[in-house]
Amino acid sequence: MDLNILSLPPEILAKIFSNIPWNKLINVKLAARDFNYVTEKYHKHMQKPKLYEIFFEDDRTGDDGIDRIKIIYSIYIAGGNGDNTDEKEFIFPSSELYQLHRFLQKVDLTSLNNVDNDFCNNTEVIRIFSGYFHNTNRIETMCVAAGGSVKDLGNTLPLLEKIQKVRDLKLFFYFSHKSVPGDFIIPVRDSLEILEIIESKDTNIINPRMIKFIVENNPNLSKYLLKFDDFQTYKMVIGTIVKEELARRNNGCSHKSIVFYLDISNFEGISELLSYFNSEELPYNDADTIPDDYFLYLNELECPVCGEFDKILIVESE
Repeated sequence: MDLNILSLPPEILAKIFSNIPWNKLINVKLAARDFNYVTEKYHKHMQKPKLYEIFFEDDRTGDDGIDRIKIIYSIYIAGGNGDNTDEKEFIFPSSELYQLHRFLQKVDLTSLNNVDNDFCNNTEVIRIFSGYFHNTNRIETMCVAAGGSVKDLGNTLPLLEKIQKVRDLKLFFYFSHKSVPGDFIIPVRDSLEILEIIESKDTNIINPRMIKFIVENNPNLSKYLLKFDDFQTYKMVIGTIVKEELARRNNGCSHKSIVFYLDISNFEGISELLSYFNSEELPYNDADTIPDDYFLYLNELECPVCGEFDKILIVESE
């Protein structure tokens, strides 16, 4: 039977099935039952819909006081010129996380283009998702947002350790007085172009080794969006990035421009930050520029070998 026929309206299907002799109709029903049994039991061997994007959100639309998780997703259409289906939703109580397992077991995550949990506060969702996530393809945009207790941090780290190929990575961490080992890294390679990091007060997830690894292994990374609560974190992150970018000079004349967008609207250490930009700690010193309403810092450094410039621009994000 052509499976496309099953997409017909029930009223039309009823007329078609009414022409099947009763004894053969029983066979059809039995075959359907057996088919369902086999596909459910051996779902790992079945072809699955490839998800194009997946978003996790807290759902607060109900008035019954029950916390729910909403999954918004679309399906990649193979051979459809890169098209994907309209967004679909799957909602379940946060106390019934087995439903998330069932959902993820029935889909293929190898063609994901967008992943986002920015509006989901349940880190158990992150932990479960990480068990099914294998980042072999290059994802366009991925956002990992998490905060809370030591347990919440433990739920989040397994996903971070699986991130390998992403063009635009967003990391939003709200783990007050929590930290990770100094050798913890996010193993993203040869894919990043944009990196956005937000850390709340007294959060210590981002470390020098992590930043060093990311910059070293992503030569096309040139745009950074940063929001921290203290001067020392800004200094560590920006200083590490600059050091690793300029270290490329040791491997030949490889020069580029990097841009930082800083969210400092409520930051109290602006004067200290500006002093750092204009100090000798930032080696860019071949341009005579004065900060204005557009930028906080703009400078360049000439290569003594080829005469080309490494450039840096730091602006306040809107």
